[in-house]
Order: sequence, then structure tokens, then C-alpha cells
Amino acid sequence: MSGAAQRHIVAAIILLAVAVAVEAVRIANRTPAAYVPDFATLPMKIGDYQGQNREVDEFIREYLGADQMLERLYTGPDAWVSVSLIYGAHWRDVHSPVSCFPAQGWLIVSSDPIQIPAPANSPTPGPIHARLLRVVKDDQRQVALFAFCHPGGTTSNWIYQGWKVLIGPRGAGGVIIILNSEPTPNLEAAKQRLKQFLAAVYPHAVGFWYHAPRAGG
Repeated sequence: MSGAAQRHIVAAIILLAVAVAVEAVRIANRTPAAYVPDFATLPMKIGDYQGQNREVDEFIREYLGADQMLERLYTGPDAWVSVSLIYGAHWRDVHSPVSCFPAQGWLIVSSDPIQIPAPANSPTPGPIHARLLRVVKDDQRQVALFAFCHPGGTTSNWIYQGWKVLIGPRGAGGVIIILNSEPTPNLEAAKQRLKQFLAAVYPHAVGFWYHAPRAGG
């Protein structure tokens, strides 16, 4: 056997061992959710937009691996904004919007990381790290903005989010904020609308980690 072949075998064994170790850590860390968020503090009115709750599809909830979800549609004078809050105690079970949109038939036209200044009532310091998507399906066009949230901060990177949840408070889990709208009256207006909504939604989406009692506590 050549030296190159031996090195490939050794590398494969090391990768397998790492994968087994990561899976062992994940299983060991799989504890009951430490919180039961209901997202009840999220206001029904944001600016000129009035919200209406939508029924959560249990099939979608199970598919996403969510422990808690909120689906709400806000309508305003010139547009609508869909808000989805998804909480999962075990982050590996939760799907990223980057994979969920294509699974629903949407084509991602662009995907850009952005930062939004933290609102005055933010429970965490620094900007909100999010990702802005433009998606199309047939003749439909939408703009989406999402952020992964964990105790202490946010990210737009699914892998980094998984790491932060893994090493974070046991059973605290993570939250996804997903905002959708149409690019009306134009794309730039839709982007600004979603940024304003994210700043308004974020403190209410993650406040349970800082203000609510732990489950069973």
C-alpha cells in the first residue's frame, strides 16, 4: 500500500472518530427544554401594521423540529409582513430557512449577511446579525430576513448557531426569527420594512431567556 493511500485511510479514520465524538456530545447534551416560550409579549401592532395570528401547521412544526412556534401576519397600508418565530431546544433538529425555501419550491436569487443596530430594549449588546434573502417561485417574488438567536446574541450562520447552542446553557435551545414580505412598493422599501420589523420583534422573541422562569423552576 502506498504512503498516499495510508494517509487517506488515516484521515478517514480520524474524520470518522470526530463524527462519532460530535454525535456522542450531541446525544449527551439532549436534555428536556429548559424553557417553554409562548412569545406572548410580541405586540399585535407594530407601527402601522396590525397583526393576526395564524394556525401553526403541526406537520410543518414536526418537520422543523420545533418545540414552540408562532405564525403571525401583519398587514399595513401598503404591504404585509409575515412573522415566524421557531424555538427548538435541540438545534440540530431545526432546519435553516436557506434549506426550507428551496424545499417549498422557492429559488434563492440572493443571500446577503447584514447587521441591524440593536433596539433600545434589546436584552443583548451589539447588532443583530441576520441574512437577507430574495426568493422567487413562478411569478411570485418575496424578500425574507432571518436571524438565528441564542442566549447572549445572534448569528446568520447555522453551524455557528449550533455550536453556541451546544456550549450554551443546558436545555436553553435556540430561536429563529423569519420575516417575509413582498418587494413593494420597491425592493429597497421592503428591505427597510423587514429591518424595522426585526428590530421590533427581536426583544420579544428572545426575552424568555432573560425574564421568564425556567421550565419546572
